Amino acid sequence: MVRGVGRDHPVAAGRSRTGTKWLVRVTAATTLCSVFAAGATGNGTAAVVATQAAHQQQIATQAAQIKVKPTTRPAETYDERLDRIGKSKRSLLATPKENLGKETSCVSAEFTSLSVVYDSLFESILPSLPPQLQQNAYAARAQAHRDMDHMNVSTLAISDSPLALGADSDDPATKYRSPISQWIVVQLLKVRDGKQNEAIPVSRITLMQAVETAWLYLFTTVVAPAKVLSQIAPISGSPFDETQLSALSNFITWKSILQIGVSASALGAQYTYQAIASSMINQCVARVTKEQKDDAGRPSETVRYNIPIPAIVQDIADQLALADNKTCAPVGSLPLSRIVTRTSDYAQTMVTTEAQKRNIRNETKRILSTMRSTPIPHNLIPADPADFNTAESIASYIGTIIPYVGGAPLDIALGLGHNIGQGDNLAATVPLSDLTVTKGMTAAYYSLYLSLYLFSTAGGLVEGEVLPKGLPLTPVRLLNAAGSAAITYGLVNYHNVIRSMCLREDDTTGTGLGAEQHKKLRDAKDGARTEKAADEKALAPAAPSTSARVPAGDDQRRTAAPTTTSKKPAITPVPGLPFTIPAAG
Repeated sequence: MVRGVGRDHPVAAGRSRTGTKWLVRVTAATTLCSVFAAGATGNGTAAVVATQAAHQQQIATQAAQIKVKPTTRPAETYDERLDRIGKSKRSLLATPKENLGKETSCVSAEFTSLSVVYDSLFESILPSLPPQLQQNAYAARAQAHRDMDHMNVSTLAISDSPLALGADSDDPATKYRSPISQWIVVQLLKVRDGKQNEAIPVSRITLMQAVETAWLYLFTTVVAPAKVLSQIAPISGSPFDETQLSALSNFITWKSILQIGVSASALGAQYTYQAIASSMINQCVARVTKEQKDDAGRPSETVRYNIPIPAIVQDIADQLALADNKTCAPVGSLPLSRIVTRTSDYAQTMVTTEAQKRNIRNETKRILSTMRSTPIPHNLIPADPADFNTAESIASYIGTIIPYVGGAPLDIALGLGHNIGQGDNLAATVPLSDLTVTKGMTAAYYSLYLSLYLFSTAGGLVEGEVLPKGLPLTPVRLLNAAGSAAITYGLVNYHNVIRSMCLREDDTTGTGLGAEQHKKLRDAKDGARTEKAADEKALAPAAPSTSARVPAGDDQRRTAAPTTTSKKPAITPVPGLPFTIPAAG
């Protein structure tokens, strides 16, 4: 409906004059406020208004403020994390009654044993139990502790967090890791230190070790097999077959839906684990005594296994340490020429005659000369998927379900885009001798990934013309699944290991421990502090005890169950068996 245009009504005209008057008032007030704000400084004194010099100075100040970038907060170190947790006032778990009145400290899951967790949960649940169950509850707790003290697990069957080993929050081992690669790193460090035969009572396993080990076994027995089986599952057809949307049948199939479900479940499980692990290692989980803290993760004094380690594994472990950004550069950051030189030195130790050693040196010189004269456009190697940001990772994850485009082509495009985004010159070259190990591994990863993609795509088209339709399994599908598993669980894990570990000879501290040196120094500092406090307490005059009295019956575990330092020997285990069965009674 179009409104007619004519003379204003008298009432409307009056309203118009009133609105105009208020508009003038508001404009005047706004102008005065603006002039007042421009004519006063921050401390309320008068200032010169609208001079050219002042205007130019204001623009220069604003430009300088824009150019100054906010400083990034440095990553939290191992000591800073422990100090922060130690100052916490509250713990996640309730303090057991046997610790009341004792000197305790707030610790994370790396110093909280399963024995402490059990006691805290027991005392939290006990009041809610029926009276008839409460009568036998303490006896059941004592029996549970005896069982945990007598059951031992091989140290090689337990994983751990790199933060618990001494790594800072920004060290490579905290970023480049998977459940399998993390377990490999932890076991190599144990083999290097000669701890492969140690056994840990279940009661002394730390909560952090339990979380990491549980995720390791869940990943290797459920998540990884499910992802592999979803690729070779004999499922055909599409929900859009024989419908008006049949054009989508080649893009959305029952198999792709299964793969999406499995991948989403695996991703959800991984994020859940990461949230739990991060929470356990970065907050106060329990308040424990010094004895309980020292017992956490300590091996058994009476049980040892006989687990032979291959000589090649022992030799590799003896050369490695946990990488540290400040003191021990990871193997992945070393140039390829360094690897060739070390390989040559090792090969010379394997021969006996001087002529053989001379031949090895001459061949090494020839290889290095060729590498120095071979330029490599290193920025044309796409960024590793582990270095993708959140948006790139999501795009890569979603792209796996897109036919013909997702997978290797999309990841290569994302990797090149990542390099361009961080300002890398794609035309820049370096000699092959200066190319880092990580760049070489990334190039190998994308080469294998793209080759497998082309094989599966072209092979699938050929199979459709040669083989009869409806086959549950095809050669291309099986080979594609096997190749994907080899890349994902073989090459990627190996790459994570060499990015998480460094050569002991490169450790600038001279200890050959890398990031583990932080933990060693912290333990020594805490030990010296404890000895000093004990000496001062011994020299101080005796004072009347003010500790809280533990009610009778609440501390029956200490009297009913043997201590963890009991000299009673356990059953001799079968060599190589990862646990022992407790003796009867």
